Parts: sequence; C-alpha cells; structure tokens
Amino acid sequence: MPEVAQVIVGELVGTFLLILLGNGVVANVALRRTLGNNGGWVAVSFGWGFAVGIAALLSGISGAHLNPAVTIGLLIANKHGAFVAGKFVYAPLYIVMQFLGAMLGQLLVYLAYFKQYQTTIEKDKILATFSTKPVNRSYGWNIVTEIIATFVLMLIVAGTMVIKNLMSIPFTGFNNVTTAIILAIGVTVIGLGLGGPTGFAINPARDLGPRIIHAILPIKSKGSSDWQYSWVPCVGPIIGAGLAGGLVRLLNIF
Repeated sequence: MPEVAQVIVGELVGTFLLILLGNGVVANVALRRTLGNNGGWVAVSFGWGFAVGIAALLSGISGAHLNPAVTIGLLIANKHGAFVAGKFVYAPLYIVMQFLGAMLGQLLVYLAYFKQYQTTIEKDKILATFSTKPVNRSYGWNIVTEIIATFVLMLIVAGTMVIKNLMSIPFTGFNNVTTAIILAIGVTVIGLGLGGPTGFAINPARDLGPRIIHAILPIKSKGSSDWQYSWVPCVGPIIGAGLAGGLVRLLNIF
C-alpha cells in the first residue's frame, strides 16, 4: 500500500473506531433510556481504555498515533520510526485524518443513539457524549490536569517503544496485541486516576472533532457547545505530550 494511503487508512479508521467506541460508552452511560444508563465513571474509564486498545490494534499500519498530541510528542522526541516510512513530512496528514476520523466516529455515535438523544433533556449529559467538561471550571487548574494526564500517556507510548527495543522487535507501529493491551490498561488507569477533574480528554481530536459535530447536529435539547472551554483539551494535551517528548529526547531512552 502506498505510504500516504497507509497514513490515511490507519489514522482515519483508528480514530473513527476510538471515538465510536469511546463516546459510545459515554452515550450508553449518560443518555436516558439505555441499558447502561448511570453506569458510572468506572464504566467510562474502562470503555475508553478498551476503545484505545482496539483502535491501536487495528490501525498499526500507520503507527496508530490516534492523537495529534502524540504525533507532536513523537516529532519532538525525534522518533522517525513512529511515522510511516520514517517520514516526519506526513505529520500534518496524521493530524488531519485524526480529526476527520473523530468527527465521523461521533456522527455514528449520534446515529446509534438517535432515539436516546431525542428523549434526553439534560444539556450537560448530551454534551458529555461529545466532548469533555470540567467538574470545577478553573482554566488554569483544568489545563494542569490535562498536561499531567497526557504527559503520562506519552510516557506510556514511549514505554511501549522501549519494550520493543529491549525485546529486539523492530518498531512497526502499535500493531501487536501486547502493545494494545498496555495502552488499554494505561488509558483506563489514567481515567480512573487522573480523569475525574476534567474527563481526561488527553487528545485534541477526541475533544474538538466531536465538539464541532455537536455544534452542527440538530439535537433537540443540546444547548451550548461550550466553546469557552474548548481550548483547554487542545492546548493541555499538546503541552503534556510535548514535555514528555522533550524528556524522552533529552534522555535518549529509545
């Protein structure tokens, strides 16, 4: 398959699955008249963790970044091997496909739960099935939470690459079961341990892409898309992943 096609297919399909499954779990928990209604934060954290694992497993053809912050973090870490054909020039295409995949995935969440969106009247719960929102709105502390959570995520990504090197396995993307399991566990623990204050976006595409869809769709009781907060889950993860990428590069650990 041509290199550009690898990036498009891997990142588009991977991020599509990530949002469809991840926000699908949130919809099942938050919306009225679902079998998972009021399933709680544990269900959301595990759902997102497994969504990341499945998406990573099935999008190894591109390296399964699935996240603009991770792509930027790997650029800063100067890890050519994490990109198709080792080419940093594809980074913008990675990011475009991640946002597009997130938007398409969210559209299918809406279609899957169409009747539930029509019967749910709580605006905050509807928005929660699209994007994140802090429990206590304090932009400074909210962004600190996102920085810390994404810093940990980026270190987990780096750790999977270290393990591959130690085992003398050439890095060909997040395309094996072991790596997918590590990422699934890692994201679940991030959700349980650090996700409470902000909903752990840890991914600009995961938050902004669905937020755009929320603004577009004619949902009966949707309310505001909360654009005042939208910059936090974009800027925080980029800073967190960038700091982790810089540390990895400084230490030259893989």
